[in-house]
Amino acid sequence: MGLFKKKEKIEGDHRVLIAYGDALGIFDVWEFGKLIKRFKLERGIAIVKKEPTQKVYEEAEKNHVEIMISQNPKEFAQQMRKQLETPNYKVAVRKLEEVADRSIMQDPC
Repeated sequence: MGLFKKKEKIEGDHRVLIAYGDALGIFDVWEFGKLIKRFKLERGIAIVKKEPTQKVYEEAEKNHVEIMISQNPKEFAQQMRKQLETPNYKVAVRKLEEVADRSIMQDPC
């Protein structure tokens, strides 16, 4: 959750968080769901290249995370931002790796 300390913070004017990446797992969905609750976001959207498993879809529904599939997730996320964003409706776009801090999953210990 340190991503918002390093970069632009999501404050009261942000309503949507769009995360993009190659694949989405259950751990990613859980972390994304925590951010949605913590920052009281209206929508959380994950745009990925690979089709997630059924279990990931089930967890996404529980955590209010929308999943979209695209061959170019970054470009699609930027397009969605342009469509959704207005002066009073802010949209944040981040890499999925920043939203769901996977560094603890890669620890060899």
